Amino acid sequence: MKMSKNLKIILYIASVLIVVCLVLLLGNHLPILAKGAIMATAWLPTYLFCTMLSVLSKSTYQKKEKNRFGITAKLYTVLVLLSTSIYTIGVWLLTPGSLIKNIMLGIGLSVQLLLMFYFLFKRINEEPDERFYRNIAKSSSILFTIAIFILLGIATLIAVCKVFILNVGFLYILVAFLLLLFAITYFITEKRG
Repeated sequence: MKMSKNLKIILYIASVLIVVCLVLLLGNHLPILAKGAIMATAWLPTYLFCTMLSVLSKSTYQKKEKNRFGITAKLYTVLVLLSTSIYTIGVWLLTPGSLIKNIMLGIGLSVQLLLMFYFLFKRINEEPDERFYRNIAKSSSILFTIAIFILLGIATLIAVCKVFILNVGFLYILVAFLLLLFAITYFITEKRG
């Protein structure tokens, strides 16, 4: 049985998220530098893979539509850049401070925010229609349900593991994950119609 391309991508991203959550949430005795290294090596290939995939899919889509940057492409681009910016802030807060880390993450965050604001204020020639609003409503209701289950899971984890400490950086990473998940659910609902 062949798996669809979208399902493979979702399974890959889910496996990386599971690794990152296990490293952050389990009561292991790894130093924070080792946790940061594991998270960086887990997320960097995923980020690069998803970015390349989105650029390639957008370029083939734009060839078919005569290089038109529509409202859907604008939504995808802004959501992905916003989620990666919030994720960068979360990693910044989770890892121990150093001058090199501050410089590298500051430059990366600045580039991400500049690109996000460029695409946010880029003029488009398309007006949102009923299908766009319907897909936004479906995606937001699916994401709301998923977010409730994630928050209930975190609350259960806190109740069971009394020594669990919820860090601010982890919350930023969770928000970035939910934004990226919203973009993925919108992509799936838009493709399925």
